[in-house]
Amino acid sequence: MELRPFQSRNNALALALFCVDFTVVIGCSLLAVALEPVWLKALAAVGAGLAVASLFVLGHDAVHGSLTSSRAVNALLGRLAFFPSLHNVSLWLLQHNRIHHQAPNVRGLNSWSPLSPEEFRALPPFSRATYRVYRSGFGMGIYYLRERWLKHKLFPRGDVDADLRPAAWLDFALLVAWLASWLAIVVAVDAATGNAGPIPAIIWGFVIPFAVWNHFMGQTALLQHTHPKVRWYRTEQEARAAGGQASRTVHVRSTRWYGLAGHDIMEHPAHHLNPMIPCYHLFAAQRRLNEVVGTGVVRDDLGPRSLVAVIRLCKLYDYDRHVWMDFAGRGRSAAEIREITPA
Repeated sequence: MELRPFQSRNNALALALFCVDFTVVIGCSLLAVALEPVWLKALAAVGAGLAVASLFVLGHDAVHGSLTSSRAVNALLGRLAFFPSLHNVSLWLLQHNRIHHQAPNVRGLNSWSPLSPEEFRALPPFSRATYRVYRSGFGMGIYYLRERWLKHKLFPRGDVDADLRPAAWLDFALLVAWLASWLAIVVAVDAATGNAGPIPAIIWGFVIPFAVWNHFMGQTALLQHTHPKVRWYRTEQEARAAGGQASRTVHVRSTRWYGLAGHDIMEHPAHHLNPMIPCYHLFAAQRRLNEVVGTGVVRDDLGPRSLVAVIRLCKLYDYDRHVWMDFAGRGRSAAEIREITPA
């Protein structure tokens, strides 16, 4: 009830944010192709990848139905916003809205589900090595690309319900059409500017921004649900019995400019408690939630020290004792947890 007033929509603001983000994605991507100095190309390509992430947040809200007051406009903006990240709206509805939001922090149903020490030891060598890479801090983009996007967010696999498949295949066809059109534009701009050729153009105008986006998305999802104070559960029933959705996500506090650039995606507990709050009201909603819940919200500060500490402390998870562990099976002490958790 406390968060319901923040559900109000501002259609003009939503459309303005979408137009700005979409323009920045296209503009930075094409600059990465057209510019000649390598350092400028790299700067533009990274900027494009970060802009894809910001645009994705707007698409995420649109698919929740919270970005604007119009269902039709949300459906259109959601698909357009998901084009640069190549995300299938129908599959996102299934994986994110119906599964993740209904059962956050449940083993196997959410991004970054931690393995128990027993599960980790039972893996074949290659799978153990892959898991280590994912949790190393350098494999966050690889994790999202392989484990979330390719397996669940691009095209419908055999485990997708039959009634959802036609819409999912249609959305996949739209993504293919977008990708083909975008690559053609990238190559045409490269030809017009007389640069290195189509392959380098595609690398600068698509591959690098897409890799940057995947890393940013993998890191964001990790920080939102991984922390020494955040619990995970084996089953939906166990999670529901435990209650307390606000304590299963992390309020990652950042500078205001970072929050605005990312549409306050890190004000995550408020979003989980009420996904109908649009991103442009999340900052205020999270502040109200902090007042109401107090210490029930897990908080941390965004920064290299905190990120390194979370990666170091949260490798495996003991689902019986609800303790994060390292790869040797050692539980984390209260002193180690205090390193990164504010009072």
